Amino acid sequence: MTLKKISSKPELEKVVSAFEEQSGLKEIKYEVKDRSDGSLLILQVINPTDRYFKILANILKEIPLEDFPTPTLKKWAPLNRLQCPETKFFIRTLSESLNINRFSFKDEFFSRYTPSVSNAEAQIVANTNHIVYGRRGAGKSSLLLYALRKREKDGFHSAWIDMQTYEKRGDNKVAIEIISSIIEQTSLNTAASVEYASIKSQLERYKKEEVILSDDEMRKFLPRIRQALSLLNTNLFIFLDDFHLLDYAFQANFLGFIYSIARGNKVFLKISAIETLTKAWDAGTRSGLQVPHDAQTIKLDYNLTSPDMAQKHIEGILDTHAKYCGLPSIGFLCTDNKVLSRLVWVSAGVPRDALNMFTQAISKAVTAGHKRVSITDINMAASEMVSQKQRDVEIDTPNLDTETSLEAMLENIKDFCIKQQHKNAFLVEIRKDSTIYKPILELVDLRLVHVISEGITVGDAGRKYLGLILDYGFYTGIRAAQSVDLFNKQTERVKYKELRSLPIFNG
Repeated sequence: MTLKKISSKPELEKVVSAFEEQSGLKEIKYEVKDRSDGSLLILQVINPTDRYFKILANILKEIPLEDFPTPTLKKWAPLNRLQCPETKFFIRTLSESLNINRFSFKDEFFSRYTPSVSNAEAQIVANTNHIVYGRRGAGKSSLLLYALRKREKDGFHSAWIDMQTYEKRGDNKVAIEIISSIIEQTSLNTAASVEYASIKSQLERYKKEEVILSDDEMRKFLPRIRQALSLLNTNLFIFLDDFHLLDYAFQANFLGFIYSIARGNKVFLKISAIETLTKAWDAGTRSGLQVPHDAQTIKLDYNLTSPDMAQKHIEGILDTHAKYCGLPSIGFLCTDNKVLSRLVWVSAGVPRDALNMFTQAISKAVTAGHKRVSITDINMAASEMVSQKQRDVEIDTPNLDTETSLEAMLENIKDFCIKQQHKNAFLVEIRKDSTIYKPILELVDLRLVHVISEGITVGDAGRKYLGLILDYGFYTGIRAAQSVDLFNKQTERVKYKELRSLPIFNG
């Protein structure tokens, strides 16, 4: 798609370039039409939204022009929906949204944010401690960022800690470094400036010293931090994003330190984590955050037990991004409505996986010469995403032994499903004393196995089973696995009769 050049009026190119830069659209088509009441510069877009009209109006304020064709927008229908400027911008926008941090989207955040189905936004902004649980990509960081942006808008204090920086560390110096960052990010009022400077200086000394403070030394120092934070003129939210990346054995101890400066001090903790990789409370040492006494939990997973809710949420996210980019809806890029149902099912209701998979599906469709995304394109994208999920295991598992045992368990499940049973779904008994139950829950959190039923009785009364499905990436599009009988091909709500017929995995 190329521009129609108009060399006699360089101002035209200037306006078009400014519109492309501010809108995100590249290589848009335009033309000049002469009319009896004057000339028009017509910029062609698929869906002339208010956002684009506002951008055009702002450009005219910034670039005063005389005897110039009046700029306007005109709707057009591209022959290939996947190759138009709006879709290319959409792909770029999805890529940017895959990794959320405290700087994402800035002033455009609320116009691009999709609320959760469970109204978790009303909870996360409350003056209480929260642990937000969900699989990688479930929207934990986005929810924390919602609360941060809301507080910024209202002029309240916040501190944001990306726990990736402290991955797998388990020493008390981590607590010192994080508390130091909290003090750095917190604007203290004038009355507290002297104490603030003193504490900041002390923290810097502790960070530089090779000796690490003992637990007792930490507890003696923390009251000074608590006192300083009490002098804030508003309450304080401390965001700990991806908390599970901290060393598992140290997590409860660390939370005990942080909670000691927060409790009863107008300071509230907002934590995101993967549940099976998190130890918020240690009953033996009685340290950390005990649920629900010290903190409430918010669970974000809309898994395959409720595919309708998962689809509503994911389709809402994709629609918001699509409309922001000037597309009528996400359905505009799909062959039919079954494409999104398949997307939600093979992504197991994980928003970031769905966004990533849809981006890859567009690429597959373009390469194949398709003008819209089909179910086949979604399946092909799913088969390639599994390698990324397996790499995430190395990041999210707390130690090498755990990683090795999970890989062995995954291989056993793959062998059971693909080679032995020729089915992609199975049951496992819900038993906390079982040697396979906990590892399977960890594989669920790592998005390699997905829950389709949280509890079903099979056979003996009182024995309940978890319904699970092996990730589509392990067999979709693979010739050797074409004999696998796909569970729930129509991606509808799962029926108990179908669940009870599934094979039972015993390890």
